[in-house]
Amino acid sequence: MAKLRVGVVGVGSMGRNHVRAYAALKHVCELIGVFDINGSQAEEVARSYGVKAFPSLESLLAEVDAINIATPTTTHYEIGMQAIEAGKHILMEKPVTGSVEEAQALIRNARKKNLIFQVGHIERFNPVIRHLPSILKDQEIIAIDVQRMGPYDPRIDDTDVIQDLMIHDIDVVNSLVAAPIARIQAFGRRLVSARHIDYAVATLKMENGVIASLTASRITNKKVRKMEITTASSFIELDYLQKKITMTAREQFIPGTSNYNQEQVVEEVYNGEEEPLKLQLIHFINCIEDNTRPLISGSDGLEALKVTQIIQELAYREEEAEELPVSG
Repeated sequence: MAKLRVGVVGVGSMGRNHVRAYAALKHVCELIGVFDINGSQAEEVARSYGVKAFPSLESLLAEVDAINIATPTTTHYEIGMQAIEAGKHILMEKPVTGSVEEAQALIRNARKKNLIFQVGHIERFNPVIRHLPSILKDQEIIAIDVQRMGPYDPRIDDTDVIQDLMIHDIDVVNSLVAAPIARIQAFGRRLVSARHIDYAVATLKMENGVIASLTASRITNKKVRKMEITTASSFIELDYLQKKITMTAREQFIPGTSNYNQEQVVEEVYNGEEEPLKLQLIHFINCIEDNTRPLISGSDGLEALKVTQIIQELAYREEEAEELPVSG
């Protein structure tokens, strides 16, 4: 069986990473080449990995079975639709598109042509997130607290921290809690950017009572990627960067007895080393070969986008609203 032929569209910071990862997966696919509107940048990346830099999107599409789109969000719809019309499977970087309507159109057209349409919410392929459901299987989630923070990156000047960072955690929470969101509150501050919020906090109340608190910052002078989950029987700490999960449990009170042990039991339940990006690409390739639904389909990307846009609307509205005095 011939290997799947893959091309990468967009070779900026994220696109280069995708090229590197595909080049290391020669056993499962063939990286045909790249395309970028910056021709010299495409040539440089192509030379580094021994592949072809294509002069146009059309010429790349003519020689591949699937494409990886890692371009600015404003271009996702146009490139995605062109790929679908050419009958190519798509791995689209997050967010899926800039609008709900564009995402719906891509999903609808990919479905008509029986094409795989996967969205690159890469944290779902972080080994700790992949392992988390087995830990939570018999536990009642009470609350989820997430911190995704880091220093300012001047390269990202076309969007806010909600769409850039918080959207990852929106998708993860959607995957962990099997209940619709009932209510959302959100706040944000512009600190470095003139137009975009750099620090945001959102609280999501689910219909089953779970409360999720999400903090995203790109003005914090330390990179933090952590999640804390309070359940009815334990406290679970997850470190994305260390790829580690720690669980703290307490002996249970036995009704009708005087037995009550306050001793805490701390256990490191997982420590993995796999690279999320490679796991994501392998999953994409497997879905194409087996014609199976991706872990993060276009519809999942759409749901994350919908919540992201609600949080954005609330955060900007609150930031711009006149503050009311607090009465004594």
